[in-house]
Amino acid sequence: MKILVLFQSPWWNAAAYYAYNLVKSLTRLGNEVIFVGSSNAPVGKKITEEQYKILDINLFENNPIKFISNIKKVNYIISDEKIDIVLPISAPGHITIGIIKKLFNNSLPILKVCLDNVPPVKNIFNKYLHNKFTDYFIFPGQSTKIKYSSFLINKFSIIHAPLDVKQFSDFNPQENYKAKYGIPKDKTIVSFIGRFSPEKGIFFLLDIIKGSLNKNANLFFILSGSQEQIKYLDVENKISEYGINNKVKIINRVDDVREIISITDIGLLSSRFSEYICRIAMEFMSFKIPIVAPNVNVIPEVVGSSDNGFIYQLNNFTEASDYILKLANDVKLITSMGNNSFNRMTQYYDITVFDKQIKSILESIK
Repeated sequence: MKILVLFQSPWWNAAAYYAYNLVKSLTRLGNEVIFVGSSNAPVGKKITEEQYKILDINLFENNPIKFISNIKKVNYIISDEKIDIVLPISAPGHITIGIIKKLFNNSLPILKVCLDNVPPVKNIFNKYLHNKFTDYFIFPGQSTKIKYSSFLINKFSIIHAPLDVKQFSDFNPQENYKAKYGIPKDKTIVSFIGRFSPEKGIFFLLDIIKGSLNKNANLFFILSGSQEQIKYLDVENKISEYGINNKVKIINRVDDVREIISITDIGLLSSRFSEYICRIAMEFMSFKIPIVAPNVNVIPEVVGSSDNGFIYQLNNFTEASDYILKLANDVKLITSMGNNSFNRMTQYYDITVFDKQIKSILESIK
């Protein structure tokens, strides 16, 4: 089949990751994919580098004349390329294809992939767009599906973001990463990996760390990620205030996250919101690392049960610390949870499973 994918995001974020992997999955399944979006955006650059067909337009266009021009361009490529299915991912792409379907009386199937940060506004236009013009919906988690409760969505699937589990299970360290990053050999290593921004709960994370170290001095914490709204210096000052300088190491964002995960015993998340995909949780789990994480959005869905990892209440840093201590004091528990996590990843979230789910949906609506 020929499939048109419409997506745009100015960042390489969870939505971009999902969109990129969806394009690759559609291609692995033998379909021809044409991508509509900005070639200058991070996902557009990746699409261009891998030589997929791309219609380079700005789906966030506010200029009415250019917006109408974009509609004409997309409608032309649908007709000229004889597109079989359209997959809008971000809201602007969904709106664009909805207008085309109405204006040109187009019966082309629309499969909406719901990766927007916020639910669509409840108005007449969106009511018809979602209830009448869209044939099928994909949600990256039940937590995202709930945001669309205002609309009559009957045909849908929950398909979590995919991960190539083999890339983690087969990782072969090329050097001693503990030595490279100055991490002590004889400690239980707890790692946080994520950007330093408010939604990741960096300062709440420090409360968890402080509470854990007060009861177990054999713990050592890694904080790795890029400086965003929160700067390293601000975090370092708080670490000094807590008197835990020799127990916490800040490491800049690494190109290969497996370097940090490979020297980790326990994965720690402290997100306050966002996390409608939570790739880092899946990466820890693929490396047989149990995680301690908050009950935020898709995270409990990914972890599955207390056999795989521990979920704490959002604002309860004491509960999070207790879970870390429970794992740190029981090596067998770390091993069993790690193995269970890995089995869950291979069973539900590997790219091979993702491909089968996407194939089943395409066959049902083509």
